[in-house]
Amino acid sequence: MAEQDVPALVGTPTPDAVLAAVAEHGAVLLRGGWRHEDYVALGDALMTASPYQGGFHDERDVIGGDPTTTTVTRGTQGMPLHREASYAPGAPDLLMFRCERPAADGGATTLCDGLALLAALPATVRAACEELTLRWESELPTPVWQRMCGTTDPAAAERMLRQWEPYLRPWESIHIDVDEDAMTVGFGTRCTPPTLFEGVPAFCNSLFISRPQPGEYHDRRLRVRSGTGAPVPEDLVATAADVAARLTVAVPWRSGDVLVVDNSRYLHGRQAFTDAGRAVAVRMGHLRKEGAA
Repeated sequence: MAEQDVPALVGTPTPDAVLAAVAEHGAVLLRGGWRHEDYVALGDALMTASPYQGGFHDERDVIGGDPTTTTVTRGTQGMPLHREASYAPGAPDLLMFRCERPAADGGATTLCDGLALLAALPATVRAACEELTLRWESELPTPVWQRMCGTTDPAAAERMLRQWEPYLRPWESIHIDVDEDAMTVGFGTRCTPPTLFEGVPAFCNSLFISRPQPGEYHDRRLRVRSGTGAPVPEDLVATAADVAARLTVAVPWRSGDVLVVDNSRYLHGRQAFTDAGRAVAVRMGHLRKEGAA
């Protein structure tokens, strides 16, 4: 696995320069001892930051009372490559990480370019991926969905969740089923959705996080199947994982580094580590409209 095979900018580049580098390369590493307040200011210039919603996935800690800035997922396990929040409506356009303190050993963030991954797949597998739709399903026990939605009325909860529908992209859909024990929320999307800047297909999804390796983080609250209801072919996922492993690069952290990632193009993960003092923050959000013009 190569290290730091992403463009690095030194000093304090302007937001326009950072955005141009992300649009061209998909990810950019900012070296130079970024202070927390400068990291936040850069994020606010690039995107409308999303506040952390921990009702379903309570796996991060808010930093400094700012709900748009949190720790990364707790724990020291490795994290399979994935697209952030690809299993739900409103997946962020940009991710911004800042390292306060690197791990003494391991703990590098891993990256894989979904454009390069799709192009490197065998032709038959690539074609299958481009045709494949996914349905991510979350089964919420009744007490959980009632707490999340603030109601005991299933119809009211469904109306609340369907408020997302006007904001869905053309290839996305929502499916909701309620019985006396649980609510199952399904989110339909593509295996290869178009990228933010170029609008071309990329292998950018969370299939690998649904098939973790031994010792890696495993989110058992999510399940995935194809849009037809059939299982996602195991050989397709295995082939893509093998190719991704060859293309993955590791970004070793230094204190004050900032990493900006196009979440529609790059998969990201992390290497396992043992140093519980590792401290990495994350912000995420949608590109500001003036930045997309």
